Amino acid sequence: MIRVKQERIDDDTFAKMRQKELSQWPTGKEVDLDEAVEYHKKMPDSKNFTKALAKYKEEGKIGLFPRSGVPVVEEEIELLRSLNQVGVYLFPFTTDSYTRNLQLEKAQRGIEESIRTGQRKLNGYPIINHGVKTNRKVVESCEGAFDPRSSRVANSFVGEIAFASGMTAMPNSFFGWIAGYDKKATVEECIQTAQYLGRLIGCYAEKGVIMSTDTHGWLPNGVIPMYVNIATQIIEALVSAGQGTKSIVPLMNFQGNMNQDIAEIRVCEKLFRKYLDRFGFDDVIIPGIIGNQSSLFPFPQEIGNAFGYINYTAMIAAMTGLAACSVKTIDEASGVPSVESHMQTYRSANWIFNVVRQQKFEPVTAEIEQEERMTELAVSAILDKVAEMGDGDIVVGAVKAVEAGVLDSPFSINIYTKDLVMGARDLQGACRYIDYGNLPIPEEVRTYNDEKIREREKAEGRKLSFNTSLADFWALAGGSVIGSPAKEDEPHDETEKIQMKRTPTVITGTVGVDSHVIGTKIVSKVLKENGFHVVALGAQTPAEEFIKVAQETDADAMILSSLYGMAEMDLQGFRDKCIESGIGEIILYIGGILGVGTRDFKEDEVTFKKLGFDRVYPPESDIKTAIKDLYKDLKAKGKV
Repeated sequence: MIRVKQERIDDDTFAKMRQKELSQWPTGKEVDLDEAVEYHKKMPDSKNFTKALAKYKEEGKIGLFPRSGVPVVEEEIELLRSLNQVGVYLFPFTTDSYTRNLQLEKAQRGIEESIRTGQRKLNGYPIINHGVKTNRKVVESCEGAFDPRSSRVANSFVGEIAFASGMTAMPNSFFGWIAGYDKKATVEECIQTAQYLGRLIGCYAEKGVIMSTDTHGWLPNGVIPMYVNIATQIIEALVSAGQGTKSIVPLMNFQGNMNQDIAEIRVCEKLFRKYLDRFGFDDVIIPGIIGNQSSLFPFPQEIGNAFGYINYTAMIAAMTGLAACSVKTIDEASGVPSVESHMQTYRSANWIFNVVRQQKFEPVTAEIEQEERMTELAVSAILDKVAEMGDGDIVVGAVKAVEAGVLDSPFSINIYTKDLVMGARDLQGACRYIDYGNLPIPEEVRTYNDEKIREREKAEGRKLSFNTSLADFWALAGGSVIGSPAKEDEPHDETEKIQMKRTPTVITGTVGVDSHVIGTKIVSKVLKENGFHVVALGAQTPAEEFIKVAQETDADAMILSSLYGMAEMDLQGFRDKCIESGIGEIILYIGGILGVGTRDFKEDEVTFKKLGFDRVYPPESDIKTAIKDLYKDLKAKGKV
């Protein structure tokens, strides 16, 4: 039975929910909604995200919308003031991963260790631990409006602290949590959390303070069109509006094909307006659309390619009607960026914003118009089906649609998704489907999509497959819009020649509360293809769970991944715990971004070998190399 519906939370119920939320950490006592409202009313318009974004749109300018967030308050203030110097006045404030998962004791240790060592031990700003009074010092230290980021577990508490601190926007994207942040929550639980923040924003609106929520939708995590992403953003907007939210900001990802990227941005606001009006929310405003350098694809490690990637994003933003754009820093692939890389990146993006916008160049091509039509048809069909499944209740429909795969996307972290769809690029690099799963894509769109896929298959003389999809996923990092997978009938390398007398068991997963799931899913798939028995734990796996499952399965090895920079804190004493549990001889591998900030891999390698890992791999390592290493190490132990 579906318990959640598109109904506004009543005042008495919400008061009790707020009391419970704010009791989870001492700084919750600093939140006083009426006092916060008066604080907001005294702030200048430049501090209000809705007004600031609307001004950019009205003036035909593009605001930079970069990520920022470091654990120590003084360093955060220094960073924000530096960003002001390069024209940044919109801040998507990044909270650290421990805060996002309400592991507030760990966040506190991270703050203390960051201060003690002078090194950043958290991958963002611990907004709850610092509390309202301290956060207001940060907000008042610079010019601009704040839009903090969280994930489901801490979303309500972060929202309470953030708004009371003077921040004026926050994502409320429950499909974003399903895609990439919450492994075990049901769709209903995600929606209920989103309804809380929507209602909190509604309370401020009723008292005369307008907050924005930006929608992120179901991040596709791979090379598929943005149809489901846009449809789920609109569902998120409807859920927030149903709780009283009055300002909605769509966030559109760029995927590398100019015609498709421009078309999807142009049709976005039209679709949002259509469905907000249809469901009775014609008083909800859209102050502007924010472009986003896609978080979906690996970022170039080489500095020249990195500049190229961010400047492509800036160019597309400048040729559309975006009010703001988020670009990653040039050292994104290395972890949390330095102040200098922030400044170099945004100077470069601003140069393109200004030069191109001044020329008022608006491309019009038959290809763009065709992509607009395909997007409008597909998104409308998906939303209409969801509404039908809920008998007009978009919330009920969304729950049923995920369960049926009517809403679906590849490589999602959440265990309740179908994961039946797959995509690849066509000959021009546009994203297409090669497997629709159960998506209700209309016939005209399917015909167009399939023709584009057949063109590439004919040109390459092969069927497009998972290997194609994977190669296309990595292509942008290497300076290409189309990947080059090995032919299916060619041996990839020596791993295919491995002959084993027994089938070793390998545990895979992502460490701690790290939500980056794509890498470990790829590792698991390639291991299986090479004859290993894989127990895939997915993302957000605590150290204790790895050990428990390894005991239960008599595993031969663990291959751990981490991309959020805090694995060292997560894995203290890991080998010792394995020894205590009777699995001290197990082979341990780890790879990824293993610390916060710019890293020297050799130092990370030393650190993790001291923690007991047999092999340590840098970002973008080839999994086939690790498999060959694993075979050698297993053979040396007489286990294959």
